[in-house]
Order: sequence, then structure tokens, then C-alpha cells
Amino acid sequence: MEAYTKRKDKKMKDKSKQIWSLYAKDIKALKNGVYKLLSEIYLQLGQKPENEIVVMMTNSFTDDLATSYSTMELEEVKFALNKYIRENDPPIFVNIPTLNKALRDYRKTKALRKQTNQIEQYSLYKKRVESMGKVLSKREIKKIVK
Repeated sequence: MEAYTKRKDKKMKDKSKQIWSLYAKDIKALKNGVYKLLSEIYLQLGQKPENEIVVMMTNSFTDDLATSYSTMELEEVKFALNKYIRENDPPIFVNIPTLNKALRDYRKTKALRKQTNQIEQYSLYKKRVESMGKVLSKREIKKIVK
């Protein structure tokens, strides 16, 4: 009975932000998020594709996310793709195989870190962003008047 109460007291992970939940409840919001994500990636790489290409990539990548990476959050996908872009040498092409490779690589390192009891990079990043938000929200904003 103790094990049950210990587990019950643990903070449950919010699964409403995971890909599978967004896909089931609000696929339009998920596709909008993926579209913005792909647009940012193209921008970071200095590429400017036609709108139709980004829409087609969005539809295809959304399906891949829902089937292969459904337990990840969209912010975590963004983190993984940004990390891949920064750690690999150019040229990096934005296509479905490259995006899937980036997420597979991220998932492998995440699993390895769990096995060796190391802190996950995304969790560390998330904590830093939250702590910065708390620090900044406590600051007093002063208006500068000329």
C-alpha cells in the first residue's frame, strides 16, 4: 500500500501537450504549430520555400509525429530540431527524412541519459525557462518618459 501512496503523491505529467493528445483533440492547432515550427527551421537555415511546400511538409510531418513521436510535446520537438541544426554541419536540408533523423537522434540520447540517470537536456532547458520567467515576472517595470 505504501508504494501506491508514494506514487499517488508524485506529480503527474501533463499529457495534454503531447502530440497524440493534440492530434486527437485539436489537429488544426497541431498543424498550425508544426507549420510555425517548419517555417522557423527554414528561416534558421536561410531558406525560403514556397508556401505550398511548407503546407505539404506540415501535413506529412504531422502524420509522422502522430505515429512515431506521439509522446513528445511540440516544444520538445522544436528543441530537438534546433539542437540538431546547431550541432550538425551544413548543408542541412529540410525534408522528412532529415526531420525524422533529428528526432531519432534526440530520442536515442534521451534514452541513454535515462539509463545512466543523467538529467535530460530538455528538462534542464524547461526548468531554466521557467525560472527565468519567474525572475522576470517579479521585476518592476518602469516607464521611461521623455
